[in-house]
Amino acid sequence: MASLFPALLLCAASVHPDTINDIARVESGFNPYAVAEIIPERERGSYGKSVISHMPKSKEEALTVIREIENRKRRYSVGLMQITSSNFSFYSTSAEKLLDPCENLSVFEKIIVDCYKRGRSLENALSCYYTGNFSNGKRKEKEFNNTSYVERIGYTGNEKKYVVPGTRSNGGEQRKNRSHNASVIWPETILKSAFVDNSHPTKVIN
Repeated sequence: MASLFPALLLCAASVHPDTINDIARVESGFNPYAVAEIIPERERGSYGKSVISHMPKSKEEALTVIREIENRKRRYSVGLMQITSSNFSFYSTSAEKLLDPCENLSVFEKIIVDCYKRGRSLENALSCYYTGNFSNGKRKEKEFNNTSYVERIGYTGNEKKYVVPGTRSNGGEQRKNRSHNASVIWPETILKSAFVDNSHPTKVIN
């Protein structure tokens, strides 16, 4: 799947389709059954990974993985846009419900819209969606080849380098209403961070 079907995009109708596709590509590789097992910080070691990526091929397989993670008393994120288990009750949902792409996108929309309204830019909203604040998602991470989450999504802000902007990037306000071509694609793993601000609900709470 190179992108989401148009009908699915209606499940998060207030978010630009390109932005949805770029985030889904980075978060889950478009796998609606993807599960990221969050490793407690005390268990990671000096260079240990913050997550274990699981890429089930069916709902049944995903539910089995989720039960195993819950038995290990670990948190996890699930589905197309990787909603974190710590937030299930806040959004009145569940792991099984979030394996439905439309439910997952609906919760994603609530998070990203809140982030955008508070952050007032797409760059800040992306950082907020990833970590719950407007700065940590811009920090480079050794675990991910020294790239930041915002960079992995494909946001570069390149139009500021040109006197005459591109036809699809006519200044700041229009840029806020469009998304950005992904420059890095990670289809085999789910990308998470150890940088988290617990002051606002976000998809990742470590």
